[in-house]
Amino acid sequence: MWTPIASSLLEAQNDDGGFGPRPGLPSEPEPTALATIALDDARGRAWLGERQLSDGSVTFDAATVENDSATAFAAIAFDAGDRREWALDHLEATMARTVPSTTDVPQDASVHGWAWTEGTFGWVDPTARAVLALRLFRPGVPAIDDGIGMLRDREAQGGGWNYGNRTVFGDDLSPYAQTTASAMVALQGVDPELEGRGLSMLRRLWRRERDGGLSVSLATTALRLHGDRDAVTSERQVFDLFERTAFLGDVVALAWSAIATGPALARLAVTP
Repeated sequence: MWTPIASSLLEAQNDDGGFGPRPGLPSEPEPTALATIALDDARGRAWLGERQLSDGSVTFDAATVENDSATAFAAIAFDAGDRREWALDHLEATMARTVPSTTDVPQDASVHGWAWTEGTFGWVDPTARAVLALRLFRPGVPAIDDGIGMLRDREAQGGGWNYGNRTVFGDDLSPYAQTTASAMVALQGVDPELEGRGLSMLRRLWRRERDGGLSVSLATTALRLHGDRDAVTSERQVFDLFERTAFLGDVVALAWSAIATGPALARLAVTP
């Protein structure tokens, strides 16, 4: 029996089996991978498999660059087998480049994390995705420690995460619900103190961003995976937003809301 959220997501599926960023738009890797996870959808898996490149990545061609950050979600969406392994191989082989730490942009240059595109600087969200996929299917590989080290280094003052750095030109950057939730999904059972600060910040951040479907859905996913008491309240907000706005047709937000409130959440649960 489909929930209204899952049914709405399924209705957004294109004839080719993939999902676009909104209903009726051409299929893309990230919404397809997330919807496939949420719905356990064979047609979505087939679409991803048909577009997997020889290096194992599932990329989005953005005209001037190729964004391979959906590969981690594709690895989770694939069934066990060669396609998942090829995607994981790509994650291990394509970590971000580092740049020297400076007084203007201080950071731990010994850790890489992952980037949005190959050969560029590491960011919080793609790093969290890759750490999650590797922890689920290749626990113990060295790349996981690197990614966790990068997330630890980029933690904002007081907890939570911004998109990239924690400090730039002497200013401490503010954390956001989406990036903090992404990091918390990846860091299940890693470090009680780090997770405690992140959860404490996330409880405040999702309320600040409570009208954003993606923010609240990602936050609910993270809170539920951590068994946090605040998930009951944030989940109610997910349902309320869906009833009032249907997330304005945002397929990524729909997919995360379906994951957050449905059985697919178990697919993202890491056993420490």
